[in-house]
Amino acid sequence: MRAAWTIARRELKALFDHPTGYILLVVFIAVNDFLFFRQAYVMHAASLRPMLDLLPWVFLFFVPAVTMRALAEESRSGTLEVVLAQPISEAELLAGKYLGQVLFLWLALALTLPIPVGLSIGADLEVGVVVAQYVGAALLSLGLGGVGVWASSLSGNQITAFIVSVAVMFVLVLVGLDPLLVGLPPVLGTIAAQLGVLSHFQNIARGVIDLRDAIYFATLAAIFLSLAYLALMTRKLTPKGETLKRLRLGVALLVAALVVVNLFGRRIGGRLDLTPGNAYTLSRATKQLAGSLPDLVTIKVFASKELPAEIALTQRDLRDVLSDYRSAGKGKVRVVYGDPASDSTARDDARNVGVPAVQFNVVGRAELQVKEGYLGIALQYAGQTRTIPFVQRTDDLEYRLSSFIRALTVKDRPKVALATPAENPQVGGSFQSLREALSENYEVQSLYLGPDSARLDSVRVLVVAGSPDSLSDLQRQQFADFLADGGSALFMAGGMELPVRTPFATARRVAWNELLEPYGVSVRSDMVYDLASNERVAMPTQFGMRVLVQYPYWVRALSTHASAINQESDGIFLPWSSSLDTSTAKPGTLTPLFVTSRAAGVTVGQAFLEPTQRFPTDSLSPRVMGLQVNPLAADGVTGPKGRVVVIGSSDFASDRNAQNAPENLSVVLNAVDWLGQDESLISIRAKVRTPPPLVFSSDTLRDGVKYANVFGVPVLLIVVAAVHLWRRRQLSRRPYRPADAAHPAGAAEPSGRAA
Repeated sequence: MRAAWTIARRELKALFDHPTGYILLVVFIAVNDFLFFRQAYVMHAASLRPMLDLLPWVFLFFVPAVTMRALAEESRSGTLEVVLAQPISEAELLAGKYLGQVLFLWLALALTLPIPVGLSIGADLEVGVVVAQYVGAALLSLGLGGVGVWASSLSGNQITAFIVSVAVMFVLVLVGLDPLLVGLPPVLGTIAAQLGVLSHFQNIARGVIDLRDAIYFATLAAIFLSLAYLALMTRKLTPKGETLKRLRLGVALLVAALVVVNLFGRRIGGRLDLTPGNAYTLSRATKQLAGSLPDLVTIKVFASKELPAEIALTQRDLRDVLSDYRSAGKGKVRVVYGDPASDSTARDDARNVGVPAVQFNVVGRAELQVKEGYLGIALQYAGQTRTIPFVQRTDDLEYRLSSFIRALTVKDRPKVALATPAENPQVGGSFQSLREALSENYEVQSLYLGPDSARLDSVRVLVVAGSPDSLSDLQRQQFADFLADGGSALFMAGGMELPVRTPFATARRVAWNELLEPYGVSVRSDMVYDLASNERVAMPTQFGMRVLVQYPYWVRALSTHASAINQESDGIFLPWSSSLDTSTAKPGTLTPLFVTSRAAGVTVGQAFLEPTQRFPTDSLSPRVMGLQVNPLAADGVTGPKGRVVVIGSSDFASDRNAQNAPENLSVVLNAVDWLGQDESLISIRAKVRTPPPLVFSSDTLRDGVKYANVFGVPVLLIVVAAVHLWRRRQLSRRPYRPADAAHPAGAAEPSGRAA
């Protein structure tokens, strides 16, 4: 090993003792940084993905240029035999050469570190993601470096080694491209993706270090280093001799074993997701769902090639998610890509499944253009189709896809009774978005809250928005029996009647409190205001303009993160809401979900809704705005057995609020899943995959970061190269002096010693 390390240091020193190494580094840094900032500043996202998406293609030429001289130069100059005549083996020589080339490639990657340093000035960069991405880049250079050293061992001509290396690397990159995988049967497509470079590198580039990907790059290097060792030994051994035959057989078996490890390496566990909240890891529920599909599920993606930069970022995340589904499906999930903008067949297919063209506003330097494009998904299974007409965001994509797959493949779905605004006139908003979201996983039926009976046959979860003036004895008994038998309910109701023409809200009785009394919970007849955590409202001024002012009655309730319902939520928007009374709840049964800040108060009786009024500050304290109750968590349950969730607002999940605050709808869906005891859906609901925005304090700083990387780092390299090469040239001009010449025989000792 010491000999290999000595050769590696000699190899690395040789690259820097000539201009070649510096030229390669300057070209690599300049091209890489230019391409990165050209795309990153358009996307306004603090992410290294633009660099990493292009890195395999840049390495396609950079790695062969670095490695082409590793063994070819020794062979051409005839020094290979001289080196092997020394007390080192072919394996040590090969290991040293390879290690030297890889260290040079890693040094080139290290010179790109000023990019994340510069991005951190304009954004809160995710350090874990950056670490994982550089680990992935290092592994990529590890694997491709082995290919380059092997190509250099085949011939004494560096140009031949360069061409062979580029060709082999291009094939390794090509077999991982989606257009090739789509045309193959599911099994062959899985094998091709497993052998390709891109599918493994892109996974790590997202911030996920997977042991399977690390094994792939290690075995890729081992395969080509084994072939390089065979090429070296072929020059030494007798042609057609038994030793050479045994060596060829051994190398062939080793290569075959490494290929098998690559193919079956996907069964090896070990995954480190360094993204915030494990955003790029499919949940266990999704993997179980995709891995146990009864038949083939086809996911058709209709995406235009030319999309705006901000949409292209969404498209890239979409491809990442679908690639994970394809891997988890074990051949049962097929992903097909089509461009309706350029393919008439794909256009007809998109029209048939309900994916329309969407208009995008493309802003140029001096013009605004309107272009049409596609970015939709259709899931097909057994003649059924579910469609996402346009993918606007990817943080909830896993939940939507898994919901669609489960809805298509699972026959029996739980039943949810939903009290819509038509049955509750006092609720002003529409709940169509909630109904559509629930229908993806549940059988939804309308619940009529009239004076007669309410049918709750085979209903698992009751969802109501608002409250009737009163419940008849028959209704009260039916609801009580429903909860007593284990049925669960979500109550969204406030204790104040919102005005129609006057600016005053008045107290009203909440009929659901009669059902909530056994749980020790009730909705108070008040209106909560929060002076510290609230939303803003636009107010007109005397000059015809509008200004945003804080509106304490629009409460931004804070999440306690104490349950699966609100674990991934930081808060919800509760307009004109009421507080909850939990004074008589049984210990251990109640879990607060959402609370106000300490600067919250309540208005009782009548509330003046004017935003600019002065709110009392004499009785401020935290208020409970949302909670869950599980009566089975207490010992000796004597009352109802069903779970309940209570939110002190009638329309916080209406269409208008769900659009402005999508976290509201996610919380309601989480609550229904928890009430229906299907908590697996909660684990895959919403994950933040969007990188932090890139916002610099000034254009000068923004340009400074860009030009410091694109020009500053290459110029600094040129200066270092000039100084080093000048010093080396000066040393080479000195006349040769033997070591003994410094102290000739009989010379006097220095004067200091003579004393």
